[in-house]
Amino acid sequence: MSDVARRAGVSTKTVSNVLRGAPGASTATRRRVLEAVTALDYRLNPSASALRSGRRGSITLAIPTLQQPLYAALAQELMRAADDTTVILELTSGEAEHEQEILAGSWARRSDAAVLVPRALDPASLPAGEASSPAPLALIADSGPVGVPRVSCPLDAQAALVAAHLRSLGRIRPAVVGVASAADRWTRACVRGLRESGLRVDDDAVLRVGSPDGMLGGVEAVARLAYTGLPVDAVVCHNDALAAGAVSALRRRGVRVPLEVAVIGRGNTDAAAFATPTLTSVDLDLPAIARGALSLLSIGADATGSEGSPAPGPLEPRPVETTPALSVRGSTVDDAGAAPGRRGEPHRGQV
Repeated sequence: MSDVARRAGVSTKTVSNVLRGAPGASTATRRRVLEAVTALDYRLNPSASALRSGRRGSITLAIPTLQQPLYAALAQELMRAADDTTVILELTSGEAEHEQEILAGSWARRSDAAVLVPRALDPASLPAGEASSPAPLALIADSGPVGVPRVSCPLDAQAALVAAHLRSLGRIRPAVVGVASAADRWTRACVRGLRESGLRVDDDAVLRVGSPDGMLGGVEAVARLAYTGLPVDAVVCHNDALAAGAVSALRRRGVRVPLEVAVIGRGNTDAAAFATPTLTSVDLDLPAIARGALSLLSIGADATGSEGSPAPGPLEPRPVETTPALSVRGSTVDDAGAAPGRRGEPHRGQV
């Protein structure tokens, strides 16, 4: 642009105004600028312009899979919150190499910013400097490296809600169905929170599954739990898909849910609202998570207080936390009065 300005004998601001079609330049000035543009074969760089102004023309959302209802719901909320900003989905398949490429900025060739939901990598364990993306990157994760903005729902608060609800039901021996992934911190936090509340969680009742995205993982967890012979009166699952699988497996074994064993999921997705019985689930406030991620990238109303106007200045690598709630349904309380609601409009039980 400076080259064009020198050739046309005008300022770079005038060049910018002419190329954007802004008023103010005379016909002669506009002609000189356009002639210089043609002579120098100058082309605008939309991504550079977006980064300079703070606008984001497109963002990449990198998630492990769309088969997991929690990730699919998150993608939907992010697209809704992004409004007219294009969201490009990138499926990492939970592969460490793919997630590392995202952290290194592989997405910068096709979008102006990125949101990563890691699974294979624990970002907090990366050596300093490895997560050095060339442009704005935000994580949706329970941990992260210094200097990288992230959004999370506090794990201790989630565990406290679950523990309080189980205690109110008189349940004392829960099992925990977690996941076997490097980024998972929920499993340990849940077990710790339940134990600190006075509930008994046997070591053999802590089950990590390698297939966390569908019902099969919950079915396998119940089979493993049955093999141990441990008496449990509740099953707390990493996500709603696992919880739905656990309910199905328990019922096939003749176990009455929730009379004999209560089941709790996580995510408060449609999988919970329309399961049979409907699932009690920890609501992570996905709309707030989506808005928080976009605010860290200077996109959307939360970034400025006014829709569509970018926030000025550099990004601040501050963590954003949402507030969990518990949607109480039929998998823990018969006739709980919680009609199946759409995600984002749950019955948020008071516990």
